[in-house]
Amino acid sequence: MTKTRFPAWRTMTPRAHPRWWQLGFATFAVVAILILFPGENAALPTIRTMGVIGYAVAAAVALGCAAALPKPGARRLLIGFHLAFVPMQFLFAFPNPVPNLGMALSVVILVGLRPRFSKLSPRSRKIWLVLHIGVSVGWLGLSLGMLTLALVGLFAGTHVVRHGAYEIFHIFDLVIVIPSVVLTIVTGLVLSLGTPWGLAKHRWVLTKFLISLSIPAAAAVESRWVTELVARTEDPAARPGALGVALVVTVGGFTISLWGATILSVLKPWGRTRWGRDRDSAPAIAVTVADRRQVANDTVALTLAPVGNHDLPTWEPGAHVDLILPSGSIRQYSLCGDPAETRYYRLTVLRDAAGRGGSGEVHALRTGIQVKIRGPRNHFPIVDAPAYLLVAGGIGITPFLPMLPRLAATGSPWRLIYRGRSLDHMAYAEQLAAAHPAQVSLYPADTCRRPDLAELVRGLPAGVAVYCCGPAELVDAMTEVMRKECPQGTLHVERFAATTRTGESRPFDAELRRSGRTVRVPANGTLLAAIHEVSPGVPASCVTGVCGSCRTTVLAGVPDHRDDVLQSHERDRADVIYPCVSRANGDKLVLDL
Repeated sequence: MTKTRFPAWRTMTPRAHPRWWQLGFATFAVVAILILFPGENAALPTIRTMGVIGYAVAAAVALGCAAALPKPGARRLLIGFHLAFVPMQFLFAFPNPVPNLGMALSVVILVGLRPRFSKLSPRSRKIWLVLHIGVSVGWLGLSLGMLTLALVGLFAGTHVVRHGAYEIFHIFDLVIVIPSVVLTIVTGLVLSLGTPWGLAKHRWVLTKFLISLSIPAAAAVESRWVTELVARTEDPAARPGALGVALVVTVGGFTISLWGATILSVLKPWGRTRWGRDRDSAPAIAVTVADRRQVANDTVALTLAPVGNHDLPTWEPGAHVDLILPSGSIRQYSLCGDPAETRYYRLTVLRDAAGRGGSGEVHALRTGIQVKIRGPRNHFPIVDAPAYLLVAGGIGITPFLPMLPRLAATGSPWRLIYRGRSLDHMAYAEQLAAAHPAQVSLYPADTCRRPDLAELVRGLPAGVAVYCCGPAELVDAMTEVMRKECPQGTLHVERFAATTRTGESRPFDAELRRSGRTVRVPANGTLLAAIHEVSPGVPASCVTGVCGSCRTTVLAGVPDHRDDVLQSHERDRADVIYPCVSRANGDKLVLDL
C-alpha cells in the first residue's frame, strides 16, 4: 500500500485503509444475517430471506476484495457491488431498520474509493435526466397524496373513510413507493457520477443524496406503522391515536425533504465540499514518457503512463493537463487520446521557436523520462447543440481529436475546418480527412486560400455550437464573425496565450470565508497574490488567466472577469473567479477559501 495509491487518513477517506473498511463491512453483514434470519412469526419472511442471502454475498465479496486489494480489479468490483447494494439494502430494511446502517456504510466506502466513471454522452445524459426528473416529480406528487391519506386517516369521522385511507396508503406503499425510491436513488447516482457534478464534490449534491437515503430509512419504519394502522382500524371503534400522528409527521417530513431537494437542484447553493476542493488541488501525478513519435514537422506526440499500478484520472474531450517539466516549468497541453483509456494520456506538442522554451523542453524529452502532470481540467467541453462547427488553426487541432469520435457516435451533424502552414506541418490532417472525408476540410496555407469564416457561419441553424482553437488572429476573427454573422449560435474558444486586458484596477477587499480572514487587494496587485499571503496552497499555474487552475468559488460580490477561461456567454457569472487576473466590480468579494 503506497502513499500515491491511498492518500493519508487526514484527506478523509476509507481509501486510506480499504482493507479495514471491507473487513468491517463483512462483520456488519454477518451481524445483519443474524438479525434478519427469519424465524417463527417473523414479519416479512420473504424479504428477510432475501436479506440473509444478500448479506451472505456481501460478506463474501468484501472478504475476497479485502484480500485482493490494491489490485484495480478488486477496487472496480467493490465500486460496482456497493453501487448496486445501496438500493437493495433499502428493501432489506423493511422488516428491520439495521440495513439502513449498511446503506450508510456502503455510501461511505463508495465515496472513499473515489470511483471514476466515464462521463455520460449528451444523449445518455438527457435520457437519464428525463428518467430522474420524471421519477422525482412522481415522488413529489406521491408524497403529497400519502400525506393527504395520512391526514384523512387521522381526522376522518367515519370508520369506512378512516380504514379506506390507510388501505390505499398501504397499497401505495407496496406497489409504488419501493420501485420509485430505488429508481430515484439509482438515476441520481448515475447522473452524479456520470457528470462533472460528482457525488461528494458539491455540498448541494451531497445533501440531496443524503436526503434520498434518509427517506427510505424512515419509509421502512412508516411501512410497519401503516400496516399496523390498517389492522387496527378494521375495528370500527378503534382510533389511530399516537401512531396516526407519527405517520402524519413522518410523511410530512418526506414531503418537506423532497421539496428541499427540489430547491437545492434549482438554486445549487453553497460551495464545494472539502473532498471536492481536495480534488481540484490534487497533488501532481508522476508519469513516464512511454512513447514519443513525430506526427508532423516540428510536432511530437507523447504517450504518458502512470508510475505505479494505477489508472490516471478520467477526462472528457476538450480537457487539458498541466505538464510539469524537469526544469520546473509548467505548460498546459490538450489531451488528444482516447478518453476511455485510463492507462495513459497522449499529448501533441508543436515546437514554438518564438515561445518561452517550454515546447523545446518537451521536444527534448525521451522515452523513459519521468515528469509530472496536474489535472485534467476542462474549460472547453462539448455542449449539447443541434449542430457543431469546429475551426482549428495549427496545433489547435489537438482538443478536437477526441471530440470527433464522440460527435460521430452521437450522430450529431458536425464539420471541421483545419487551417495550417502546410500539410506536412498539419498533425493528423491526412488521417482525419481519410476517416471523415465529407466533414473535414483542410486548408494548408501554401496551397489554399484562407477559409471564408463569414461564409462558414452564415446560415447555421439556431443553437449551433461553434468551437475555435488556434492562434490569436484566428480566434479574434472568429469572435468578430460570430458577432456579426451568426448571433443565433454560441462560440466556444480556447486560446494559446492570454489576451490584452484593459480596465481600471481599483483596490478592494476579499473575505476568505472559511479561514475567517480578509485581505486587501491593491490597485497594482493581483487577487491571487493577496490570497497566497494567507492561503499559499491555492493552486496556480499559468497566472495569466488561461489555464483555469486557480478557479475559486465566489460566495458574494460581483467579479470583474478578465480571464480567458470563461466563454463570452459566461462573462456574467457571479459564482466563480480566476484570481490570477480577475478583480472585483465593487468594494468586496467573499470567496470560499
